Amino acid sequence: MSPPSQPQPRPDAVALPCPQGRPGRPSYGIQLSPRERQVAELVAAGCSNRAIAELLCLSPRTVEQHVARVLRKLGAPNRHGLAEVLAAGPGEPAP
Repeated sequence: MSPPSQPQPRPDAVALPCPQGRPGRPSYGIQLSPRERQVAELVAAGCSNRAIAELLCLSPRTVEQHVARVLRKLGAPNRHGLAEVLAAGPGEPAP
C-alpha cells in the first residue's frame, strides 16, 4: 500500500498574506494587557520578580519579560519610576 499523497494547491489559488500578530489573541498595542497591569501593580508595591512569579504561577523569566514590556510601554526608566508613573494615574505626568 502506498502512502497517501499530499494535497496539491489548485493552480488558480491565491496566497493570502498572514494576519499580523497571533490569531485568536488580542493585541494591546501600547496599552497594558491585563497580565502586564497585574505585574506593574505588584512591582509598584515593591515585589521582586521572584515573588511575582510565585504569586502569579509564572516563571521568573516570564515576569522579567512582562516587567520589561511594562517599563517600555509606560516610559518608566526603572522599577521605582514605574511606581511613580502608576501613582500619577492615566494621562498625568509623573512627578
